[in-house]
Amino acid sequence: MMRMFVLFFLLFVSCDSKSQENDKMDLSKKNISHWELDKETNWFRVKLNNPDKWGFVNKDSIIQIPFEYDFLNPFENGLAYAKNDGKEFFITKNNLKLEGDYDGINVFSYGLAAVHKNGKWGFIDNSGKLIIPLVYDNVDYFRYSGLAAVKKDGKSGFINKLGAEIIPIIYDGAYQEMKDSNVLVEKNKKWAVFNNKGKQLSEFKYDNLNSFKRAYITDFSKDIFKRDESTFFENGAALVETNGKFEFINSRAQAAFPNNKFDSATVFDTYHNAIVKRNGKYGIIKPTGEFRIPLEYDFIEYYDTHHLNSEYYNVKKGKIFFFYNKDLKKIGESEEPIYNDFSVSNPTITYKNLKGKYGIVDWQGNVVIPFDYDGIYKIEGTHFLSVKKGKYYGVISESGKTKIPTKYESLFPVYDKFDDEDLRQKNLFVADEKLIDINNKILIREYDSIMPIFYNHNKLIVSKNKKYGIIDVDNKILLPIVYDEISNWVEYGPEKRHFIKKNGKTGLIESETFKIIIPPIYDRFEQRMNLVLQIKITNMVF
Repeated sequence: MMRMFVLFFLLFVSCDSKSQENDKMDLSKKNISHWELDKETNWFRVKLNNPDKWGFVNKDSIIQIPFEYDFLNPFENGLAYAKNDGKEFFITKNNLKLEGDYDGINVFSYGLAAVHKNGKWGFIDNSGKLIIPLVYDNVDYFRYSGLAAVKKDGKSGFINKLGAEIIPIIYDGAYQEMKDSNVLVEKNKKWAVFNNKGKQLSEFKYDNLNSFKRAYITDFSKDIFKRDESTFFENGAALVETNGKFEFINSRAQAAFPNNKFDSATVFDTYHNAIVKRNGKYGIIKPTGEFRIPLEYDFIEYYDTHHLNSEYYNVKKGKIFFFYNKDLKKIGESEEPIYNDFSVSNPTITYKNLKGKYGIVDWQGNVVIPFDYDGIYKIEGTHFLSVKKGKYYGVISESGKTKIPTKYESLFPVYDKFDDEDLRQKNLFVADEKLIDINNKILIREYDSIMPIFYNHNKLIVSKNKKYGIIDVDNKILLPIVYDEISNWVEYGPEKRHFIKKNGKTGLIESETFKIIIPPIYDRFEQRMNLVLQIKITNMVF
């Protein structure tokens, strides 16, 4: 009974201590510079401005790891990497520091983490016990192969998780990727392939092996899934270079398929496609060596800068570009290539067909928007498209339904992607100097020009009979329409000010209330650093 009482008392004191710590710590939003959910603990990893420290809090903002660290990583396998006062170490969820006074610690990989002291490296396990002694000059992480590349006395090799040399530390270099059982070692500037048991699979003959690095992408035939690891062999074959020629080898380091040599090639991508070139012609092959796009085109490239995770390919022959999807199905033709016209939230392609008309197809080539337009432009932050026919503009939905007919010579949205969602949902447009909504209803029509203020799109600079003023989107006058000019971007003038002109004279108004700060009586303003010089020439006032 006494033990239970003591335990309860200790828990009570512990909780009370955390509550007292919260009382002393400013956890307000304005004092937080970074926060994110820690997936292992469901706590929040937080960095405060004052003090400039990291810690963890739970969903009720109760401190779980005190704010005493210069840096903290998320928890993984019960441990979080930490830095403080120039020292690197791991802490547990109870804020216990692992034993071992090391100069540095890497993150855990397959149950072990590299540590170093006095310039030598070894490995510890999750309890902080030194498993592999500090004898190496440099080490890599343990990988899927069960091995880690290490370096000692200028030579490289591989060890296993017990510290045994699986590939002797006698080579010029050692390297592996994240997803492969096979590893590489270098001798005399040539690479050879070994398996993770230490057996040599190839001669030292390769100048380079090219790896594939996955990224976060979407396969439209399945749910969204994560691909974020690198590999030589997992996509079906590894791309190697020898004396300026390219070929593919399988996991046994043998030629992957007949007729295997090329003048240039890419690695097999996410969808097991590789672009190859031979005798000036391009094609696309599968890991079997089958040419799914014949070796007869003038050029083939990926659509976007992510390259090997692109869903689409530009394939050129003569003056025509053919567009292929990840399944190597042709989905369109044009005289222009397509770049970066893709997002996982809207997997469609906009292009100009051979008749010079724009339309939209989905990733399988099905027509989403008919090829009836002279231009199609995505309205950022919305589900609408601006379209053009001849010299006239309108707006359609992403399914092709007309929202604003193509009858305006000028049409642009009031709000953009930088505005809050509730503002963007208003879907207001300036069309031929009128303010309209997405249903083409005219809201404001009596002005000669309308232009949203750069930093606040709810407010509009308008003109009438060559005079300017400011209104809001409800047509409330905020500044009388009596001025000859009003500057739009406050960056061109002093901070939080607009220039105004009236009767040839210049003044300043405040940027939110539009109250006159300096009346328009001066001939010129000049901004010098944080000073504004008001120059009134007639009376020589400076």
